[in-house]
Amino acid sequence: MSAPRWRVVLVGPENPLNVGFAARAAKAFGADELWLASSSWNKAPEKARVTGAAAPELLDAARFVPSLGDALRGCSTAVAFSRRPASTRRKEWVLPAAPALSGRVALVFGRESSGLTAEEAALCPHVMRIPGREGLSLNLGQAVAVALYALTAPPREGPVPRAARLPAGLDRHLDLWAFLEPKLTAAPRFTPRRLRRIRELLYGLALDDEDLDLLFGVMSELARPAAVRRAQRDG
Repeated sequence: MSAPRWRVVLVGPENPLNVGFAARAAKAFGADELWLASSSWNKAPEKARVTGAAAPELLDAARFVPSLGDALRGCSTAVAFSRRPASTRRKEWVLPAAPALSGRVALVFGRESSGLTAEEAALCPHVMRIPGREGLSLNLGQAVAVALYALTAPPREGPVPRAARLPAGLDRHLDLWAFLEPKLTAAPRFTPRRLRRIRELLYGLALDDEDLDLLFGVMSELARPAAVRRAQRDG
């Protein structure tokens, strides 16, 4: 399993000083990409260069995109950091425990005032929490530093066993969901909460590329009108 390459994603950051702190933490622990999603800025604000003076190259190269979905493109997987509990059936990792990660991994952090929305957290295959005393949480820059430190520390119990197969990249999941979501939302019984649960189920299956090809084929076939399917079968 290849060593992870880290992409730090800040969703709707409100304080430019925290953007600088996040860039500094990213550089300190080897993250080579900084992305900002749903931001009011289109380039690194000047105040971020005060706290991020040690990481000017990350601030200069920072990517600004309209949504979290855009920021996750090209990643193998993503981890949402949230102080809110995950849905009752979804596994929540508490640092230093973490899933096996490889390839390009997006570490996603929410707004200082309100964190990630449930819909944003649902975009990420994994949810993680930084433990702390009840009612207290780290600020954005601190959270990025602690998360990267915990995830990049040398393993204490030997290497993680190599997986028998590699799960499909996040782009494949996003493409499948882009196909499924408009069809599901057309049915009233698929509420936003149920849509999030369906996405969680798909992530939890850890499908590889062959699995996703098969599933996509099944969904495409079911989406065609029954009369067309019968005509092709009988012809």
